Amino acid sequence: MEINRYAVVDGKSGLVVNTTLWDGESEWTCGAGLVVIPSDEAGIGWSYNGENFTAPPEPEPIPPTPEQILAINRAIRDRLLAEATLAMAPLQDAVYLDKATPDEVSTLEGWMEYRVAINRVNLAENLPEWPGLPR
Repeated sequence: MEINRYAVVDGKSGLVVNTTLWDGESEWTCGAGLVVIPSDEAGIGWSYNGENFTAPPEPEPIPPTPEQILAINRAIRDRLLAEATLAMAPLQDAVYLDKATPDEVSTLEGWMEYRVAINRVNLAENLPEWPGLPR
């Protein structure tokens, strides 16, 4: 006995109201006004026009609120600043102890410029452009 997937369709509206696995032969009742149609793809909310199933349209994305934008951007900013601070700490120590090479001084300056650029990003902007890592 082979089990197949079926869509349970409201015969009046043409909407798929359920899906089920069934052998197609044993007795099964689905209720008044409902029709069982073989389908491996249709899901609840799909429509059936008598010949084909159609997926429902994708819902419109809900834009984030200003509060959500600010919270997301603050979290990104804080993570980027923490990463920069970790990279800068040993370079700052070398400069303070007067043991920094010219390359280390240059690298530290690059990280300092990066932190300034991060702090100048408009956190109220949706999807702001964040500065790239220093070289």
